[in-house]
Amino acid sequence: MKLRLAVLSVLLLASACGSTTGYGTIVSSTPVPAPAPTTSAAPVLKDVPTETHTGKGDGEFATTWPADQLGFFTFECPKCSANVMVDTDGGEFSLVNAIGKYKGTTWLNTEPDRPTTKVTVHADAAWTATIADYRSVLVAAAGATASGKGDAVLRIPEGVTHVKFTAKTRGNVALWVRSEDLHDLLVNEIGDVDVDREVRGPTYLKVEGYEASWTVTPS
Repeated sequence: MKLRLAVLSVLLLASACGSTTGYGTIVSSTPVPAPAPTTSAAPVLKDVPTETHTGKGDGEFATTWPADQLGFFTFECPKCSANVMVDTDGGEFSLVNAIGKYKGTTWLNTEPDRPTTKVTVHADAAWTATIADYRSVLVAAAGATASGKGDAVLRIPEGVTHVKFTAKTRGNVALWVRSEDLHDLLVNEIGDVDVDREVRGPTYLKVEGYEASWTVTPS
């Protein structure tokens, strides 16, 4: 009997260079609950109660978010005027690096063997941090255009094969894709962007933009 050894290549990508500053909002998209996976190969998505943490200035908080569940981290500091940084002891480490008022969303617990248990905040005003499950992510449906400003996460449903992405900014803008078997950086540019990329749903897209106004149109 021959033993076959399959080697899985893992691409470790660092966050795009530059501050991910901006006041992130999704202007338009369609809120559709994400269905739980139907195949036994994929981990089962669980309904996890939302965590909300508040503070003022520098601080830290503990989280018990399940290690096997992808979380979506939203940070708001509407009156911040200096540098805003949010770090964790998990695999993602830095979640926010901004200057001035900020609102944005990123993902959390992308590395189950390095789950986040502690979050550290550096800020100069009152802030709110929220961790929510897959149900909180808005869907960018095929044929519809989602638009927004700043850092955000969108869900791309099954059946989508391409995404048109545009952004207007003087700074850096990046577009990440994440699914069960793929984590890739699709765009990393300075200045305005107008591109089409192959993206196969179901998956998640993360926009990182320095005050970038952007659109995502799946097809």
